Amino acid sequence: MAHIPDALLGLGKIHGASCDVTVATRENTSTPAHTHPTANHVLVTEGVLYLTLDGIEREIGAGEWCLVPAGAEHAERFAARTSVIVFWLRDAAQ
Repeated sequence: MAHIPDALLGLGKIHGASCDVTVATRENTSTPAHTHPTANHVLVTEGVLYLTLDGIEREIGAGEWCLVPAGAEHAERFAARTSVIVFWLRDAAQ
């Protein structure tokens, strides 16, 4: 799969009524353990996302999806250039 075009990266987070969408490219960085109130569906379009969820680190490669449930503690690591599209799904009650 190809990287995300610069025009899409420049949009940042796109806001919708029940779902926001983020397009991002990361490299040589990581995030500490954290949570979100949304269920996050992540598509890796380039590289590898190292996702730690339930204390287990998994490799999510280009063309693969993963789900981070709402409220789940997780951390992310990007060793090489990695592009993702994240769908932030809010509960209908939010």
